[in-house]
Amino acid sequence: VEVAVTQSPIFDSAGTIPALSVTARDISERKQMEAELTGTRDAALEGARLKSEFLANMSHEIRTPLNSIIGMTNLLLDTELTTEQREFAGDVRDGGETLLSLINEILDFSKIAAGKLVFEEVDFELTHTVEETITLVSDQVRRKGLELTVAIDPEAPQFLHGDPARLRQVLLNLLSNAVKFTKRGEIAVQVNKISEDPRETILRFEVHDTGIGIPNESLHLLFQPFTQVDASTTRHFGGTGLGLSIARELVEHMGGTISVSSTPEAGSTFWFTVKLAKQAEPGKPAAQRFA
Repeated sequence: VEVAVTQSPIFDSAGTIPALSVTARDISERKQMEAELTGTRDAALEGARLKSEFLANMSHEIRTPLNSIIGMTNLLLDTELTTEQREFAGDVRDGGETLLSLINEILDFSKIAAGKLVFEEVDFELTHTVEETITLVSDQVRRKGLELTVAIDPEAPQFLHGDPARLRQVLLNLLSNAVKFTKRGEIAVQVNKISEDPRETILRFEVHDTGIGIPNESLHLLFQPFTQVDASTTRHFGGTGLGLSIARELVEHMGGTISVSSTPEAGSTFWFTVKLAKQAEPGKPAAQRFA
């Protein structure tokens, strides 16, 4: 029998302790309940882990044939086709790329839930990474007739060490949303240095658009998984509601924060900060690096 023992001193009129009061209380039932709760919690955690692993595996299995479909469609578009056939094949490719994007979001979300999100540590160049990301949305921007501008602080360190793929993923998510929700006007990307020391730097990335904007009362929903500003957003623009939630997780893992300011019908500004290590010895002299 498990018991909890309480010992209390008994004082006399002189303030000395001539005796001790001892109480032993049977806590077997409480201990049994605690054990059952612990078992239930462990089972729930294991179930969630297995679901996340299954989701990650299924996402990989789906991505393989989907990449094949997109690749073969691109090859088909390089052949001689009628205008109607080219339009149909283009729709297949666009649909495949949209589906692949959704699956990638689900895969990342499942990795985060399973605690298996991996970050690389490699050398990269800031301007190259930003411009590479811009290129991925340039066709969509051109088709919608929007203006796209990029400004990188000349004081920002160029040669950094971290995970450029994850940095690009966050920036691409914000850019894709800006393009999706902007019918006319411009999208502006700005990168500024917040602070710097000999070993690392903190950079702020900002994406401003002149799109539909977001009501104040809905801003708190943006970075929560599976949420949209309202149901019509999903119907009109699509999406899983996972992109910004994943972006928040990635930014926080890189030692930063993410936020937004917005005015309905006037546009939004999404920004995030990241802490990145600097390369120990950039290979070339400054005159050659910045020529």
